[in-house]
Amino acid sequence: MPFPKAKKEAALKRSLMNTLNASYQNRTAASRMWATAATCPLFLKKATRKPYKMKNGRTSPKYRGNRAISTHTIKAMASGASANASALIEAEAALLRCDTVAETPKYPMLPSVTRSAAMLYEQAIIAYCQTIFAGSRDLKDAFEKKHKKVSIRSTQAAADSLNTRLSEATGFVPPVINAKIKEEKKKPAEA
Repeated sequence: MPFPKAKKEAALKRSLMNTLNASYQNRTAASRMWATAATCPLFLKKATRKPYKMKNGRTSPKYRGNRAISTHTIKAMASGASANASALIEAEAALLRCDTVAETPKYPMLPSVTRSAAMLYEQAIIAYCQTIFAGSRDLKDAFEKKHKKVSIRSTQAAADSLNTRLSEATGFVPPVINAKIKEEKKKPAEA
C-alpha cells in the first residue's frame, strides 16, 4: 500500500500519514464501486434488438448500457479542458519568463478517462440537468394560470439560480459583493 497508516512516525507526521491513507482508501474504494457500476441494473436497459448469434458464437446480451453521453463526447471535453489548462500554464510561464514549450496543436493532449470516471461524470451532469428542470417546473407551477409548459425563461432562471448556488457552495469568494454605503445626509441650510 503506497500510503500506510501511521505507526511509528513522529507525532507531527501522524495526522498527515493517516489523512493520506484515508484518501487513498477512499479513492480505491470509489474506483472499485464505479468499475462494477456497468453491470448494475440502474445503468442498464433492455436491448432493442432480438437476441442473435454473435461472431464469437455467444448470443447477444439482453441488456445494454443506458448512457446519456457518449465516450467520444467525454474524451473531447477532457481534451478541451486539458488544452485550456495547458494554455493557462503557458501564459503564466511566459509572464514568469520561463523557457517552456507549449502544447503542440498537431498532437494535443488526450487524457485517458476510465469507464468509472466517465460514469461518475455522466451522473453529475444528469443530476445538474434534473435540478435545473425541477427548478423550472417549480417556477411554472408557481404561475399556474399563466403557463402550462416549462418555458425557456423559467429554465434560464432555474439554471442561473443553480449556478449561483453552486458558486456560493464551492467558490472561494461570493459571486457578488454588495458594499453598504451610507447615504450622504444633506446639511441643513444655514440662515
